[in-house]
Amino acid sequence: MADCEHIPAAKKTVYLDKQMFATIMCMIPAGKLTSQEAICEMWARRKGADFCEIEDGGIMPFDKKLFWRPADVQRVDFITDLKSFQKNTGNLDDLIPYWRMISLKGTLIDFGRYFDKETQKELLEQEGHIIVQANPNRRTYRVENYKAALFDLNRLIINE
Repeated sequence: MADCEHIPAAKKTVYLDKQMFATIMCMIPAGKLTSQEAICEMWARRKGADFCEIEDGGIMPFDKKLFWRPADVQRVDFITDLKSFQKNTGNLDDLIPYWRMISLKGTLIDFGRYFDKETQKELLEQEGHIIVQANPNRRTYRVENYKAALFDLNRLIINE
C-alpha cells in the first residue's frame, strides 16, 4: 500500500456580527474583563470553526437603550463622547460595557474618539480594578492581575 500524504482541510471561518458581539459584551459582569480575541475564540469553538471574524470590521461603543431589539441583541451605533453621555444620563447601564475589554496582555485599548484610555481607566477603577502605568511618559495602562479578572466565556448561555 502506497504512503498517502495527509492534506488538512481548509480552515473553517465563522462570522460574528456586531449585534451578537454587543450582546456578549453586555453579559460580562462588572469587575470582570475579556478580550476581543477571547470572544472570537469562544464563538468559533461554539460554532465548530477554526477561526472567527467580526463582520464589517471592528466594533464601536454605542448606547443600547436607544437601539434595543428583541432577544437581547442590540443594533450598533456610535456615541461620540462617553463622558458627556455619562453626565447627561448618569447611567452607565445604558451603555455596552466596552471598557471591560482589554488586550491579550492586559493593557487598555484606545477606542479613538469614542472613548480614550483615561476614560476606560476611570471606569475600570470604579469597578475595583487596579490600573498601573509602567512608564509615566507613555499613555500605556495595564490592569494589575488581569488574568484573575478574566470572565469565563464558556459560562455564557446565548440565545440566538
